[in-house]
Formats: sequence, C-alpha cells, structure tokens
Amino acid sequence: MAKKDVTLTPEERLERAERKKEKRKIFGETFLKAAALFLAVVFVYSVTYVAFGKGSTVYQAVSVDAGQIVVGGGSAGGSSNAGSSNDAAAPASNEAEEAAKAINAATAAAAAAGYDWERNAKMTNLDVGGETFTNILNGIIQGVDPNANLQSVVGGFLGAGGEQPKKATVKKGGNPAEDIGYHGESYKLKATSLKASDLKNLTVNGDTYSFTLEDVNTPKKDGSSALSRLTDDIVIKEEVTSEIQAQVGNAVSVTGLEGTYKNIKVEVVITDGKLVKLTYSYDADVTDLALKAGVTIHGKGSMSATATYSNFVY
Repeated sequence: MAKKDVTLTPEERLERAERKKEKRKIFGETFLKAAALFLAVVFVYSVTYVAFGKGSTVYQAVSVDAGQIVVGGGSAGGSSNAGSSNDAAAPASNEAEEAAKAINAATAAAAAAGYDWERNAKMTNLDVGGETFTNILNGIIQGVDPNANLQSVVGGFLGAGGEQPKKATVKKGGNPAEDIGYHGESYKLKATSLKASDLKNLTVNGDTYSFTLEDVNTPKKDGSSALSRLTDDIVIKEEVTSEIQAQVGNAVSVTGLEGTYKNIKVEVVITDGKLVKLTYSYDADVTDLALKAGVTIHGKGSMSATATYSNFVY
C-alpha cells in the first residue's frame, strides 16, 4: 500500500522541526555524559587496580595518555639518591649486615608457610584535569547518587572511606596469589633480598627490627631498588596498560604515569629465626596520570598503603 502523503500546515512543520531539534539535544547531552563517565571509570580504575585491588565503584577516567610510574623524593634518613655511590662512602654497620641476613632468611622460609594478610589503602587529593572537569564528573556521579562525589567513589574503590581492609588467609603449601585473589601476585609475601645499605634508621629492639627505605624513582619489580627488594606491591606501567586493555580493549591507552613513593617504613619481628610479623607502609604522590582515548586528560592524586603479614603456620 502506498504511503499517503500528508500536507502539513506551516505551524505543524515548525512544531515537527522543534521536536527533532529537542531530540538531537537530548541525544547529545546523553552521549557526552556517557563518554565522560566512561573516561572517569577508566582513569580511576587505572590508577588503583594494582595498588589496591578490585573495588565496586568507578575511578575517574578520560582519554589515556599515561604509562610509567616515577617515584622521586629524598631519602628517609639516608642519601637522596637511592643506590648511589653514597652507600660505598658510608659502609653499613655490622648490625645492619646481620639484620638484613636475618630478615632475608626468615622471609624465604615464611614465603612457603601459611599466613594472614591484611592491606588498607586510600587515595586523597584526587584531580582529573582541573576543577572544571572534576565538577563535571561530580555532577554525573551525583545524578546517580546525590550523596556521592568523585572522592567518595574513588575511596570506595580503594577500600577506604569506612570500608574494611582487604584480608585473606594463605594456606600452607597452597598458592598465595590465588588465596589472596585479585592481583595476589603483587601482594603475596616475598622472599626479600634486602641489602644492609637498604636499612635506613635501623633500630633493633629484642626480636623487632624497625627501619625505613629510601624514596625510589620509577620502581620496577626487578630488585633494582630497596622497595622492590622488599615487596612487589608496586604499580608499573605494563600492568596498568594490560588491565585497561582487558577492560576496554585498545580504545584507551596509557602514555604516562609519574609519581613518588616515599615515607617507606618497615617493621619485622623474628623469633628464633622464624618470621612472626612483617608490616610495611608507604605514601605515593601521583603527579601525572595521562590517559588517551581520542583526547588526553591528566589526573593526579595521593595514595597510601599499609600491609601486614602475621599468624604464620610453618
């Protein structure tokens, strides 16, 4: 059946044009909100997925242009250049030599034991490219939950903001990474390879060894820094890139990530040669996270973490 032609009056034609204009406007606003929210999720997710584990809320994200983590800053009581010739100029004491040897031996044995793991982390001073863009994201988030904002959403993602720390019990003879779960390979107890020169501000009180580690620039999980000789709890570019690609494919890329690990504090308790407890904490300033997905956005923020291994079963 042929479609019947309808003759519209000028008023009807004007009304139809206005309706089409309104539809285009609504579509444009919806598309922009969805795009901004997508970028927000990617950004937040990429900053924290390794350092803090999986959460239930979104991170800020926009296009990706970030990729490496740079850690800088002065020494926590030692030379400002980690691994520099200053170590040779100031030989470690016999006490530090003995402490490093005891800690390395104890953690090597404990890595195969059962233990309880607990980690708490948070992020503050979150900024996704300036106040204007942050306010846009806050508006989108509050359209879903009027009581939430970018900071609280990210805090929830990190397990902060009143939520309980992440915990796990590792079974003796089991697979620590699987027992811990999400990115457990980064959080499982590591057989340390600390050097005597790594142990800054060392104090020994009975069975307890307390010390700090130097701030570190661009840490890798290869034992090249004091931090990586202690733990693999380090965010690196390759992992962030891999995680983002697993979530959104090649639509988003990481081109830059700069920051600083600092205030690294460690306490180790060893009794009769066996590790009883190990706790470390650090602060990290993310000074630039660049994400690119058509456009480039630079985000920044500060984060901190504390992890404890205890209740060992040998």
